[in-house]
Amino acid sequence: MAWAGKFGERRFLYDELGLIDEEYYVGIKGVRGVGKTVLLLQLARNTEKSVYFSADSVLIKPFTLYDVVKALAEMGYRNIFIDEIHRKPDWSEDLKSLYDEHEVRVFFSGSSSIDIVTLSADLSRRVVLKELPPASFREWLNIKRGLSIPKHPLEEILSRAFDLSNMYIELAGLWREYMEKGGVLYPESGFYDALENSIRKVILEDLSALREISVKYETDAYRLLYYIAKSAPFEAKYSSIAKELGVSKNMAIRLVDDLSKAGLIYAVQPCGSSRKEPKLYLTVPLRMFFARKGFNVNIGALREEFFVNHMRWVSPICYLKGARGEKTADFKVGNAIIEVGEKSKSRYQRPDYIAVDGLVTGRGRVPLFLFGLVY
Repeated sequence: MAWAGKFGERRFLYDELGLIDEEYYVGIKGVRGVGKTVLLLQLARNTEKSVYFSADSVLIKPFTLYDVVKALAEMGYRNIFIDEIHRKPDWSEDLKSLYDEHEVRVFFSGSSSIDIVTLSADLSRRVVLKELPPASFREWLNIKRGLSIPKHPLEEILSRAFDLSNMYIELAGLWREYMEKGGVLYPESGFYDALENSIRKVILEDLSALREISVKYETDAYRLLYYIAKSAPFEAKYSSIAKELGVSKNMAIRLVDDLSKAGLIYAVQPCGSSRKEPKLYLTVPLRMFFARKGFNVNIGALREEFFVNHMRWVSPICYLKGARGEKTADFKVGNAIIEVGEKSKSRYQRPDYIAVDGLVTGRGRVPLFLFGLVY
């Protein structure tokens, strides 16, 4: 556990987990590489009578999760930190039994596709499940650049754009670098190899909890991610995905749903009760990862993806779409209508605010990079 000591910076969720009532077990889910393991180790390091282990360790393969935790309880441990819990068969049933015996408290991590509620109604009453999102622009700067930038609520960013732009003027040009190597927290050396391995594990291992993974399914999942990465905003619709992959529309919907549950895709739904299709975005930094395979990224999609990847964690977000030929702003975030565009973009579309490149403020303009400071 001493290994965790070299990670001084903590993800924002660390403080929230410390406030959860001791009567509950605590689960942390999230896409690979966002810092779940380090978070568990940091918590274990600062908790008395604690021990950490990974559920996919070869040393415990012959034993059930229940048996391992019972043995640790007999050794005097009272706080058990379990990483990759979804890799152990029957883990939810074992957790329920352990909870009912009240000998230990369990903290665990798992993939984004874990859903306690659907696994067991009994377990859902015993576990508080939190999602650790990809590291924000702010967290990435603090962890990778050694900065100490505090969180700034969305309301403050919208109302104090001029002051915050002056305060953080040196950060304005770094959001593109964040889109290339942000979100996940892999070391600089071997970053893209680690990311590629992570994507492969999500598709082959994490999604296996949802359905059987065939070679064709794996191939279609990769092709879908690539297709979204090279598309402009709202080009990747279910019908176009089905045509691109050579699958039925129902299969295209299923692939999008599975990869959304796994944390690789985020689907922004239309505002209102319309049945229009969602706008599809990738989790940072997947768009730039796939761009290394030989295409130019659509800058509009990149801007929107930065915006969406941050707003989705702090406020309800939906996209606006008018009738045929009618121009509208891009998104509704909470009660604010926000357009995402370049610094020369005018307000003819009548948004409340425009998220722009650079440092231009005034007349509703808010520098895009400031939205990366919200968590």
